[in-house]
Amino acid sequence: MSIDSGELLTCPARITLDAAQLAFFDRLPAAAPSVQSELSCELERGHEGSHAALGQQVEATTWWVQWTLSASEINPYTWCPVHRSLDTTSRDDKDCTLFDGHPGRHSSAQCYWHSKEETESVQ
Repeated sequence: MSIDSGELLTCPARITLDAAQLAFFDRLPAAAPSVQSELSCELERGHEGSHAALGQQVEATTWWVQWTLSASEINPYTWCPVHRSLDTTSRDDKDCTLFDGHPGRHSSAQCYWHSKEETESVQ
């Protein structure tokens, strides 16, 4: 089975966490499911900079694994504060699901998009 790159919106990069990274997540005071040992980049395909995947959330802090071909690290962030102006009550549809300051377009469960301010600054 082949993947049509025209349909692939999310970066295809993956990382396998090492024992130290998994131990870091296990020590976090979170009542969340255990972290998967293999994560996929959550940024838009073709993004600039490091790849990134959410590892864990503890209260308002989101812990993101960021990596390149030669290194990886775990960094604390908050959620991206950008919201889409939609007639919906679902967070999945209107809140960006990436970290504050992420590269590229914003992301929700359904699609990638630019904020109203970003769209206006381009015009």
